[in-house]
Amino acid sequence: MGLSYIYKKFTAQDKAIVPFNAHKQYNFSSGSAASNQITVTNTSYTSESISLYSSASSIYGGDLRNVIKYNQLDHLFYRDYTKKAALKKDFISFLENRRELYEKNQIISIPSGLYGYEIKKSSFYLSASGYEIVDDSKGNLIISGTNIDNYPNDVQQNVFRLDPIKGFKKYDLNVYDDYVVVEGGAYQDTHEIVTKKFYRQGSKIPGAIGTYTTPGQIGMEETTQYPRSYYTQDEDDSYFFNKLNYNNVRFETSSLGNVQHQFPSIVFNSSTGSYIMVPNKRRFNFNTTEDFAVSFYIHPQATGSDGDMSNLEKRYIIAKSGEKHITPILNAGISTTQSLAGPQYPFEIYMRSQSLYFSRSDGKTTDSIFGEITSSHTAQRKSHILCQLSSSVMELWFNGTKIANKTITTKGPTKNDANLYIGSKGTISTSADDSGLNMRPYFFNGKLNNINIWSKSYNSDQITNISESVNASPYVGNIFYQSGLATITHPNHYRILDTNGIGNMTIAGYGIGNMTIGTQGIPGFTVNHTNLPGGFIVGKNNNINTIQFQGSHLIYEHEYQCDIQEYEFNSTTNISARNTTGTNPHELAGFTTSSHFQPYITTIGLYNENHELLVVGKLGQPIRKSEKTDMTFVLRWDT
Repeated sequence: MGLSYIYKKFTAQDKAIVPFNAHKQYNFSSGSAASNQITVTNTSYTSESISLYSSASSIYGGDLRNVIKYNQLDHLFYRDYTKKAALKKDFISFLENRRELYEKNQIISIPSGLYGYEIKKSSFYLSASGYEIVDDSKGNLIISGTNIDNYPNDVQQNVFRLDPIKGFKKYDLNVYDDYVVVEGGAYQDTHEIVTKKFYRQGSKIPGAIGTYTTPGQIGMEETTQYPRSYYTQDEDDSYFFNKLNYNNVRFETSSLGNVQHQFPSIVFNSSTGSYIMVPNKRRFNFNTTEDFAVSFYIHPQATGSDGDMSNLEKRYIIAKSGEKHITPILNAGISTTQSLAGPQYPFEIYMRSQSLYFSRSDGKTTDSIFGEITSSHTAQRKSHILCQLSSSVMELWFNGTKIANKTITTKGPTKNDANLYIGSKGTISTSADDSGLNMRPYFFNGKLNNINIWSKSYNSDQITNISESVNASPYVGNIFYQSGLATITHPNHYRILDTNGIGNMTIAGYGIGNMTIGTQGIPGFTVNHTNLPGGFIVGKNNNINTIQFQGSHLIYEHEYQCDIQEYEFNSTTNISARNTTGTNPHELAGFTTSSHFQPYITTIGLYNENHELLVVGKLGQPIRKSEKTDMTFVLRWDT
């Protein structure tokens, strides 16, 4: 029998390799998570150069705050995500994946040997500090049971947003967050003449002032400062990148968020003329019956002129009712003139005495509602305000409770060409207002946080969640499926995985009052029941009680089709078919020469070109070889 009857070559069509994912479930407790190298890391931002933070640093004793990891996380996943989403790792639709990195975060890192190719979407579960956290299959982490429909979850309806997410970087105004500081410049003919010094990131700026103003001017095609590439325009935090012009504002920490991780506030002062101006856009220029909502946190302070909150000055908080820019034709591209936008306006929100007003006008009829938000200048407090037009009804909500409403009576258009102002109504004088008082550009005194404008209205449940979540988001962090990383970024939940555990202990239930916990050698701390989500757990091993996920391991299925035609492999070399009575041990028995003899197939082997056996397939039962029809055997195995 020739070798052609023993070995048969495959063609390209006879073999295939098919990849597929196999999902392996992992369930770890606190101890087993640590033993399997699942780690938790606290990281934080600093304006100093990251070159100062290294394991060999003698000045800072090493990177104890994990500044390098913070910058790596920011660079790979978060920074400019809405503009460069496709360039970031673990790309998911930026309209569904909310990536917001604040001053601090916690990182849960899972070894690649566990998650394989990626963590399967919707399989992540984390139990820690009384919370149960799951992923929503879109790269976001939420607290289990959260109904995201009860939050503003369409970023395209969030037409203006000013957290500011990166506002904490402006806390230290003595530091430029860049490597180049321009000392001065001029423009001569077609050449820029620039005197500049090169500083390392985090170098101090001599004589820096305590307020921030946007370089250049809004309304111009180009900034007047040179070189232009170093003076980028300020933008809001929405997905529309609305241009901003800050004027003499300050940034500082607020009471919102966690004690160790707070949201920034924008501080306005009438004595310095603080305000923010945003050029007119159709997206927040709402007409007569268009639903919309304006939301912010406010901490009012007394004006510089009266020393209390008792007078009738209009202290404008946010308004689209004042000035508009005019661009002269002969000086194209530069806006040098301002004028009033007209008598009609879609909204203006201001304070008088201790009350907050929400007004809109069509130029002939003005609708206005108001409610008291502070009792006196000695009892001012931070409050959440939401003003909205919902199905032709104006509503004013204070800390999640509706305190005023009115059906509109305006009939004409309310849209105008005015700029959007925050902290004032503009900078030019206007005519007398409806009370007969001369309307000057009164500035707001106090702090504002998390300013949002939406092109829709909300129900009571949604407004409650907006007021309590601080950043109007149901998400506490992100999960990066293909990198094996989960992050806790929301300041309200930053300490979920606190590494400073004192042992395993559970404190549960509202109504336990205030209690102090301490032990020998460990300082005591006070627990206030009003801050407990139905109980929390203080524990060691990074406070992970349970972590579960499915690792998607890429597996390849190899398939070979062994085609045998009717005239092939009709002989056998099986020892049972040999002539055992003769002198030649390889001689076949006489019955194998009969025309009725048909061998049975029990084993199929795959060989390389050197006739070395690589794969053996054993059949479950012998199959008789047919002399009348072709036969095909399919071999499959996984690797």
